[in-house]
Amino acid sequence: MANEWYRKTTWTTEDENEFFLKLKRSQKFNRPQYLRIQASALADTNNNELLNAALELLEKYFNEYPDNKFEKSPAFKLKGDIYFKMEKYEMALESYKNAIDFEKSYPQIKTDAYLNYSELVIQLNKTDLFGNVEILLLKQAKELDFPKDRYVKNAILSIIYKCKNNMEKSNYYKTLAEEAANAENSDFRWHKKLGLVNKRNKLLDKLMK
Repeated sequence: MANEWYRKTTWTTEDENEFFLKLKRSQKFNRPQYLRIQASALADTNNNELLNAALELLEKYFNEYPDNKFEKSPAFKLKGDIYFKMEKYEMALESYKNAIDFEKSYPQIKTDAYLNYSELVIQLNKTDLFGNVEILLLKQAKELDFPKDRYVKNAILSIIYKCKNNMEKSNYYKTLAEEAANAENSDFRWHKKLGLVNKRNKLLDKLMK
């Protein structure tokens, strides 16, 4: 899979030319997906230059395939991840919000952008958005498969209720966050170690205290 032409982890002139040549030859309905996957592969390198290249590929997707729905929310979410890595947090927040809003009109494709958005709201201490995050998490994160996601969700809710001086609810969600963080097995029968909390979020833990 690493050798596929749309999963390059380098972006030399030769790489770029080969990618766009093969993209042009591919079936048109597959092109949006190839652009998003290639952008994701470059973003995973965490190289600043390649992060910018990944953004350019995403912009090409948005500009040339505005009617494509299947890749739109994942593309918005990926754009948010890239901006987050670049420490452009306001732009990351906007991109995550775009993914969330699009999923309201096209719920067939779901991402975890709502968790990224909620966590970033807490990180940036945007208290004016706490109410929106509360509604978002209670509505969209009712049943989460992975303990790591339940940990983040419940920690954020604990922090929000603490800010609202509702210590009963704050302590309730704190307990749920601790249970998720300390879980030794996931809910998957054949993949018991999938989605466990390997590294706790120091900021969330600090704000929950």
